[in-house]
Amino acid sequence: MILVVGDINVDITAPLTAPPAEGEDCLSQKLSFQCGGVGLNAAMALARSGCPVRLVSCVGKDWFADFVLGRAAREGIEVSYVQRSPSVMTGLMFITISPNGQRTFFGSRGACAELRATERLHSWLDGVTVLEIAGYAFLTPSSSQCAGQLISKAKARGIWVAVDVGTGPSREIPEKLMQVAREVDTVFANATEAEALTGQPSAERAFAALEQAGAREVILKLGGEGCLVRDNGKLCGVPPFRVEVVDTTGAGDAFTAGFLAARQWGWSLRECALFANACGAAATTAMGAGERLPGITVIEELLESGRLTLDWDGVRRELIRCLRVRMAEAATSGSGGA
Repeated sequence: MILVVGDINVDITAPLTAPPAEGEDCLSQKLSFQCGGVGLNAAMALARSGCPVRLVSCVGKDWFADFVLGRAAREGIEVSYVQRSPSVMTGLMFITISPNGQRTFFGSRGACAELRATERLHSWLDGVTVLEIAGYAFLTPSSSQCAGQLISKAKARGIWVAVDVGTGPSREIPEKLMQVAREVDTVFANATEAEALTGQPSAERAFAALEQAGAREVILKLGGEGCLVRDNGKLCGVPPFRVEVVDTTGAGDAFTAGFLAARQWGWSLRECALFANACGAAATTAMGAGERLPGITVIEELLESGRLTLDWDGVRRELIRCLRVRMAEAATSGSGGA
């Protein structure tokens, strides 16, 4: 079981032909409405990979909450620990998509900021082998206290703990996140986030600065350029998969979920990282995140169509073999991703 602690939102996605000027009317040819939020995106991607997943967050007592929790439950995500606030609405994000697939968020985290520790907190970790916390959980006092207690209890139980720092938190609370980075096992960040945390302008220097600050393992997402990991003591650039980008919303969450899933399956660091790159790339080929994120079949197809350098193509072929084994096992047991 993987426990994900992070935001649940409703996303309204609007593709735009050009960014609007201030005060200008700006109409989109097509709006889409789906689940979203860093927590729910990661949980959806994990569930579609066949991983048992439990989600902890806070939503309002409104139709939006019924919608997202219903979708999550149908994906097989355990949502019984999701809290509901009577005073704050469910998080809502309006996301504009530029012609090259880059997204801009407007909206509010809403009830996500109200997450708090309860007397049942210890039971959230029952049966859990991995705890993944989104950096947004550290933005408000109540949710930060909750996240801190979870990390402490998880470490006492020998549970692997990861934090995915997030763009907003990296800019708003860099000192807090650097402290968290020293307490967890794995830190996920993209290049922009790593620079905000460390003040270092290059990915390589930011990676080193995170390690020097006490992070045990750093996984640095580079979007269309793949990712950086440290393998056998050496900084290693893991190649990307080239795709036609439609929408980058949720790609980072899909990357993190892919890495977590592969680590759960006992794969090597290089295999985890390359699989995560494939998951992130596949997520950019569809409009929207949440229930629009790809399942194992789509990711396998991307792996099959990709061609990498000689050093990495053997890893790619091994991933395909391992995925086929997992898909066969899932078909036999009646579980697994779409």
